[in-house]
Amino acid sequence: MVRTGRLRSRCCALVFPLLCAVGSGLLLTHSHALDSLKTEFLVEVTHAPLAIVGMLVGWARWLELRLPPPDDRLPGRLWPAGLTLVGLLLLLYRES
Repeated sequence: MVRTGRLRSRCCALVFPLLCAVGSGLLLTHSHALDSLKTEFLVEVTHAPLAIVGMLVGWARWLELRLPPPDDRLPGRLWPAGLTLVGLLLLLYRES
């Protein structure tokens, strides 16, 4: 709705990047209380790439919105590619 122009407020445009950054930060910093150290490690290893790419998506979208037009091209291309990568990682994702 922000890209189509239905929502014109600049605050509405910042909701998606903030949710990406906060959600990725929470995914990166939370822990599981599991009995097996191996299982806990495998869960952490599968969460880390999702969180890192999610952070990239959030901050790239933020920069696309905040930078002036000639400088916003690279972040404008990075965040859709990162979001696609998150989707691919989720297709291959296995918990434990």
